[in-house]
Amino acid sequence: MEARWNLVLLLLGLLQLTTGNPVGNVIDLDAYFEMANSSSQERVVGGYDVPDDEYVPYQVSMQFLTRSGKMRHFCGGSLIAPNRVLTAAHCVNGQNASRISVVAGIRDLNDNTGNRALVQSYEMNEHYEELVTSDIAILKIDPPFELDGKRVGTIDVSSNELVGADQEVLLTGWGSVFHFGTGPFAKYPTILQKLSYKTLDNAKCKQTMTQLTDTEICALERFGKGACNGDSGGPLVMANGESLKQVGVVSYGTAFCASNSPDVYTRVSMFDAWIKERMA
Repeated sequence: MEARWNLVLLLLGLLQLTTGNPVGNVIDLDAYFEMANSSSQERVVGGYDVPDDEYVPYQVSMQFLTRSGKMRHFCGGSLIAPNRVLTAAHCVNGQNASRISVVAGIRDLNDNTGNRALVQSYEMNEHYEELVTSDIAILKIDPPFELDGKRVGTIDVSSNELVGADQEVLLTGWGSVFHFGTGPFAKYPTILQKLSYKTLDNAKCKQTMTQLTDTEICALERFGKGACNGDSGGPLVMANGESLKQVGVVSYGTAFCASNSPDVYTRVSMFDAWIKERMA
């Protein structure tokens, strides 16, 4: 089987945490950040900087409090209510919620004017299987974010309509900007990146991503464009009339990022009822 990236697989050799009710492999985020290089200002794989005067109001940075006392970005997420964030299950699997916070209202990770909330708890989908299915989780945060319509806002996830192939979609995130998503070759931006590409038919995607299930959706661009480590948990959105709706959550891809192989996202519409039950 071809090697795959997601935050879990990149760290299998590290020590594991034992908090919560973990499923499969659990990441030692302290060890992860001791390895990572955070000084790069490079661009995302094939993407471009979100302009100075522009914000992606639903995009949040999930940050981990390291042993050194620093808050470090490790996954993306989307604001779906003032006190709820949607992300990937593999981002929080087995983690200590008290060491995770969420920042909204920024395009630059070095911007200290953003709004920060603490993660009170998280819930992973009960059917989650690593690299197989249901890679989705909801965070409960406090204090709730104040929505201002420009820097901080929610994204619509309330649809059970399946997205077909060849649909224009938009990815945003602070993931690795180089094809190798981890180790000495990883380059992580501080400026939020965005990339437009198209969805791919599941049957065609499964020719490469053999474990693909109906709970997932694929997207593909030409060589040199795509998601990578650090984008995990982030939103894939598409136009819905004059507004936007979220159709995917970054889950995994091939080890060589943006290499003409599809990126795999959790298909949000398959979890419409599950999400609604946890919005109260």
